[in-house]
Amino acid sequence: MTKLIAITFGLAVAALSLTATPGSAQSMMSAMPKCAAGDSVVGVNMNTKVYMTQAQMKAKSAGMTMAQKEAMMKKNNVKMMCQSAAVKMGAKPAPSSM
Repeated sequence: MTKLIAITFGLAVAALSLTATPGSAQSMMSAMPKCAAGDSVVGVNMNTKVYMTQAQMKAKSAGMTMAQKEAMMKKNNVKMMCQSAAVKMGAKPAPSSM
């Protein structure tokens, strides 16, 4: 289960990847929410209601192609949202040891 959560959220970083092609990076960035100052963007697995920070997502998706990241996000229903919204819907933070 921990490995599945790690893989799931590792792919959410696709929206933040600097190695993306210009077209896919632009389409992913348009889906990024605008959060208030101090309210960070997180990736939420909508199936498990667990969220990862951007740093956790980058670490878990290192070495993956943009296509792999996008496919995993879709497969695991990962949504990018403000941390306050994730907490409000009942999502819990992923363990820092992931």
